[in-house]
Amino acid sequence: MSASADIVELADALVYTKTGQHLNDLQRFILRESWQETKKNYDQMAQELGYSESYIKQSVAPQLWKMLSQGLGEKVTKTTVRSALERQLLAQNQPKFTTVINNTLSSIEIGCSDRSDDLNASPNPLISPSDQTILPSVDLELPDGCVPLNSLFYIERVPYEAQCYQELLKPGTLIRIKGPRQIGKTSLVNRLLSRGIAKGYKTVVLDFQQVEETVISDLNKMLRWLCASLTRQLKLKPMLNDYWDEDLGSKMSCALYIREYILAEIDAPIVLVLEELSLIFKQVNIVQEFLTLLRSWHEQAKVDPIWQRLRLILIQSTEVYVPLEINQSPFNVGLGVDLEPLSREQVQDLTWRHELRLEAEQLTQLMQLVGGHPYLVRLTLYHLARQDFAVEEILQTAATDTGIYANHLHRHLWTLQHNLELAAAFNQVLSTTEPIEVEQVQGFKLHSMGLVNLQGNLVRLSCDLYRYYFRDRIIKCQDSDSEYSNRQDG
Repeated sequence: MSASADIVELADALVYTKTGQHLNDLQRFILRESWQETKKNYDQMAQELGYSESYIKQSVAPQLWKMLSQGLGEKVTKTTVRSALERQLLAQNQPKFTTVINNTLSSIEIGCSDRSDDLNASPNPLISPSDQTILPSVDLELPDGCVPLNSLFYIERVPYEAQCYQELLKPGTLIRIKGPRQIGKTSLVNRLLSRGIAKGYKTVVLDFQQVEETVISDLNKMLRWLCASLTRQLKLKPMLNDYWDEDLGSKMSCALYIREYILAEIDAPIVLVLEELSLIFKQVNIVQEFLTLLRSWHEQAKVDPIWQRLRLILIQSTEVYVPLEINQSPFNVGLGVDLEPLSREQVQDLTWRHELRLEAEQLTQLMQLVGGHPYLVRLTLYHLARQDFAVEEILQTAATDTGIYANHLHRHLWTLQHNLELAAAFNQVLSTTEPIEVEQVQGFKLHSMGLVNLQGNLVRLSCDLYRYYFRDRIIKCQDSDSEYSNRQDG
């Protein structure tokens, strides 16, 4: 084994000992090239691998140096990595250190050997024979809900994540995170909350999916629910009745309760996450009152030290389609983040993390099929890494009721079948390959489902999977409804 290979294995062992995570192949490549006496710059590495320089420089490399810093117990950068690892090599002369590293390397070799035997028994066409003996085993994760904090398969959202971390430190901040379902909003927010907790902040998550319709449709009930939930999660004594005053109104009562009781009682910043805020947009009786209340808290934080303890994070699946005065809306202040599908480079990175080797044409086919949708991409790679199917099999069965995407597709089909206006708008989108204008509210709803991408005032189908699966089914749904209506009229 070459010196650079030895040093990569050493680094991997150190990182695994501290974090429980192995370096992926892309990180190993960057480390190997950074270790050389004549180092390649990020642009040269990117060209050799087929990535953009910005992706290597701003996403992959910083994560690598962070993991190495944890593994080595000192700050590591591209400039210092060689000297830092040389010090670790020298330390191997110490018996205790040698025992720890040798044990860790042995466990890695055993894992590699076991995996190599499995691969030889059932060859994976996506992995070359030369790769099979060097790839460490990876604990695969079936995509289900948000990505765990320590997951190898989480892709940092550049540059939004760093921007959110910085914004969270500001007193009275407001962060707005928007994107279709399963695009990664909750996974990002969980990492923000983890950073906040590390800073000593208190965190509260209120999910509007958990609120009963009778509560969410009544402003007074909803604000009492908000205050009661805040109180419970912060483990405070409920004092609602002491602050609620019918003469002052529910909005003022809510503000007083939060400012004079909760914020005064908790001697630390409080991060309040309002998840699935889009669900209140259809509540015409309360939506304007509630959104203007959120804006007022943010405005008061500019001058009131007590309100500055409150950090708001608003999560929404769609654009706001209710009229709001520009100076009353919470959606034109603070930091706004629109999460997009994964780029081709990020998808390629995920394939490395799953120990897969997709050919350029296969990667193109995958991007066209699922459009970089994080959940669908991870679901695909999960099944490929388990060797459940080959790429060709997944492509052939993708738009069927028995393929790996069936549950995802069935959920959307049920929604469309129970909302004929939405189905009609989607049928317009399916009828063309060009961006098209549809009724605004329906366009926003389709975007919140992830079925279309917004392009200015136009919408466009987000991926081929939806075209292949829905084009006949939506038409049939509409035909059935027309026949039913005709029979009723007759």
